[in-house]
Amino acid sequence: MSPESPAVTEALPKAARRGPLHSYRELRQMPGFWRIVAVGMASKLPSSMVELSLLLLVSRTYSYGTAGLAVACLAVGQCVTAPLRGRLIDRHSPRTVLLGCLASYTAATVLVIVTASGSGSATAVLVMSAALGATSPPIAVLMRTVWHNAAAQGMFTTAMALDSAMMGTALVTGPVLASWLSLSFSAVVPLVVIAVLTAFVVCLLLDTEVPARPAGRRHWLGPLTSAPLRRLLIADGLFVLAVTATDVLLPIYAKEHDAAVFTGAYLSALSIGSVLGSLVLGTMPRFLARGPKLSVLLLVFAAGGGALALGAGLSPVAVLILSPVAGLVLGSVFGTLRTVGSDLAKEGEVTKTMSWLTSLDMAGGAIGAAVFAHLAAAEGSRTALAWVPAVVLLSALAGWTARSPSAERN
Repeated sequence: MSPESPAVTEALPKAARRGPLHSYRELRQMPGFWRIVAVGMASKLPSSMVELSLLLLVSRTYSYGTAGLAVACLAVGQCVTAPLRGRLIDRHSPRTVLLGCLASYTAATVLVIVTASGSGSATAVLVMSAALGATSPPIAVLMRTVWHNAAAQGMFTTAMALDSAMMGTALVTGPVLASWLSLSFSAVVPLVVIAVLTAFVVCLLLDTEVPARPAGRRHWLGPLTSAPLRRLLIADGLFVLAVTATDVLLPIYAKEHDAAVFTGAYLSALSIGSVLGSLVLGTMPRFLARGPKLSVLLLVFAAGGGALALGAGLSPVAVLILSPVAGLVLGSVFGTLRTVGSDLAKEGEVTKTMSWLTSLDMAGGAIGAAVFAHLAAAEGSRTALAWVPAVVLLSALAGWTARSPSAERN
């Protein structure tokens, strides 16, 4: 066939269109794309701001130990109740659940501000912090449901990559915004801004459609009856444990080596690497479609964590240079965990499945912060960093068989 043949001439424009950003161009054609992106970015800011905002508010009147416990109680409240909120959304109208959570969350915010301003005991502050986490509207989970319902076949991977990139961006900008508001105005202002942002996003999500739950009696364990999903939850918890451990250990390392000026730079570099990696993977929705994609990404993270541990033995500057490398697949792993979770979810249980992943995020984060902070205090941050890749390898092992039958056929 000659180069001038009609078949080749017709194929050239189509091939030209399939550039590196082809997947994002396809996703952009989705109805309501820009509205979903705007709501998605707005939904990420409250969760990225709330922990630091609560820490700064409580530490103004109470000790840093009490402030740290308040943040832990916030996480426990979210962790324990996330599956329940997801189950309520699967069984009832999202509008009812969102409005009920928003009313309770607003009341809890007011009570946290009042008690933490010096008019309540430390115990009351901790209880109200737990209530704040327990009543948090499940907007992040619903955003994944929105993407799941709106994205065309084969585009959910790109959508989750974009969602993870937005989360990485929020993790950089959210704490900066919370700190600026607290220092420039008042420690109360960030929590007020978070409540307003949350209410705004809830109003935009009131018309979210969730697939109807099939009629019939379901097992009380819900999504946990699936063995692959249970393994995915274990992989998720171990992964977030390792990520949180890294977030905790890098500031400790900076302090131990008289490089406190690098503390914020380390965490920002991790997040920047995560954002870039997520965006790149989003251009390749069929990349690693065959085989255990999640475990391969986790092995890359383990290698990056190992390089970071080796860099810690060289100098603080080496750690700064290697931090984006260590964070390169973080967002991609988060997105892949949600994609696989969506594939494994039974009909009518997508929201609850995503809620279980959120719950394991919180549990893994709490355990990672506690265990590795203690390990760093006892053995030093360099030794603790060396253990992080081992945890990631366990996560990769758990995720190896956490695949849906459809993924195995691809």
